[in-house]
Amino acid sequence: MISAIRMHLQGIKTALAVRMAYRADFFISAFIMLISEFFGPLLTYLIYSNESSIPGWSMYEVLLIQGIFLLAKGISFPFFFGMVWNVLERVQNGTFDLILIKPRSVLQLVIVTGFDSEDLGKLLGGVALFAVALYHLPPAEPLQWLTFAVLFMISLIVMFGFGVILAGLGIVWIGNYRVYEIFSSITNFGMYPAPIFPKLLQTIITSVIPVAMLGFIPASALLGKPTENTLYAIIISFVFLFASLLFWKTMLRKYTSVGG
Repeated sequence: MISAIRMHLQGIKTALAVRMAYRADFFISAFIMLISEFFGPLLTYLIYSNESSIPGWSMYEVLLIQGIFLLAKGISFPFFFGMVWNVLERVQNGTFDLILIKPRSVLQLVIVTGFDSEDLGKLLGGVALFAVALYHLPPAEPLQWLTFAVLFMISLIVMFGFGVILAGLGIVWIGNYRVYEIFSSITNFGMYPAPIFPKLLQTIITSVIPVAMLGFIPASALLGKPTENTLYAIIISFVFLFASLLFWKTMLRKYTSVGG
């Protein structure tokens, strides 16, 4: 365990050292990553500024959902979601074999070598949006904070599951970066209150593919508006993680190497 942690820290240190060689490019890229994530909150602000609203939800409650969603991405994308891009690139240029011959878990190695420092901009944006939304909302009770913390950790598990699935697709769907578009199209539903969607879609995003866990469900707990399907969504989140790891192992066995 200690060895694995040291390896992850060394991977982060190495990635940061490489990016710091071109500081201006790093800060510009991080800023662009940050700006690109604020279109959703900007749309929310414009909706409420034009005297429209989402029934039953104030502007800052919706912004809290989006802040938590961005916070989850801000933690996931730098620290482990880079495995998707890492696998896609390595399979495409033939260096994925070098990962396979190392005496470590393949999944762990693609995570460690896939640390993406540019996505730290998402983390800063998530913290800022989360703080602004909380400032304009009534203080939460300690139990609400505890529930939120547990659900937020589960949201990171869901993000990890998505990352593993997309990385697995990268093994057989060589060089196709549209997997990121697929991810965005599916997960963006987690940025908004689930009750605004049709019942069938609500069931899908909580009980089939738990994208509501990425923003809506943790925010609801923090706001004191727990949803009916929270417990079921928690169970599905762990099932989703198990299924993603099984999918990864299946795809890894299908890898035929550079000469295949």
